[in-house]
Amino acid sequence: MFATEHEPGIYAGIPMRDYHAAPAVNAHLLLQMIDRCPAAAFYGSWLNPERPADVPSDPMNKGTIAHALLMEGTTERVQVIDPFAFPSKTTGAIPTGWTNQAIRAARDAAYMAGKIPILKEDFAEIAAMVLAARAFIDSLVSEEPEIYRAFEPDGGHSELSLLWDDAGTLCRCRPDRINTARTLVVDYKYTEASAEPNTWSRAQMIRLGYYTAAAFYRRGIRALCGTSPDYVFLVQEHSPPYLCSLVGMDEQAFSLGAAKIDYGLTLWRKCVRASAWPAYPARVCYPEIPPWEQARWEETAHGIPYDVEKLWGKRPEDASA
Repeated sequence: MFATEHEPGIYAGIPMRDYHAAPAVNAHLLLQMIDRCPAAAFYGSWLNPERPADVPSDPMNKGTIAHALLMEGTTERVQVIDPFAFPSKTTGAIPTGWTNQAIRAARDAAYMAGKIPILKEDFAEIAAMVLAARAFIDSLVSEEPEIYRAFEPDGGHSELSLLWDDAGTLCRCRPDRINTARTLVVDYKYTEASAEPNTWSRAQMIRLGYYTAAAFYRRGIRALCGTSPDYVFLVQEHSPPYLCSLVGMDEQAFSLGAAKIDYGLTLWRKCVRASAWPAYPARVCYPEIPPWEQARWEETAHGIPYDVEKLWGKRPEDASA
């Protein structure tokens, strides 16, 4: 029913491609409306008859597999491909990545079968990363028992697909993990940079709008379940030793995110009614220099951190002499 009628509700076991195909507003689309422009949001939406097909990339595949292993405990959608089974026909060389015709054909066949292809070496890395994440979750039993409990078999659900009617606009979200009481969402993110909470919050949660997406998820869960869940990011570095951290959402972040979601949905509805999708302004724009940039320069200009004459051996005005 989900794939055809799109009735509001909570659905388990929906394939990801069916979830993405649903003609419903999601967090990514609203972030495009808010942070870019309506034209960008329309281009990637189901309303665009020329919408480009999604082309999976290796980083996307790794993230999907890591989620499947950690959140669902399954590899049934994964096709592990061993490069040693696909030597070059002419030189016998073992491919590095998807670098010969035979291994690319195996990759494409996996996609055709509905599988996610992954190189054997990359899968081993993902498995080690997920093992470290599970150990981290187990360590939370005393300090963060609610999060620990959410990952117990009877403590929560993974990858539920949520559809709700938002004042006439069909919306969707898919929490990575939500506890059975619907009072906690855990969003699994892995990063090539640092998972240190303050560093990750500045570099990812704020810059990429994750806090706004979290407010959208809370909105959907409130509409369907009547709860306003806490929202926690489980962040993991994808290089050894695969360190993890927990980053929560305070009410200030939820409030700002909710205001942005209200704005994005209002703008979306106006564009749908008008069948008009404005792009960036067709005029010269003059961005305002933020106060902190002015202050940073003034601090530098009035407190040069070295002795110029000692460094150059002469006064600046004599430097060319």
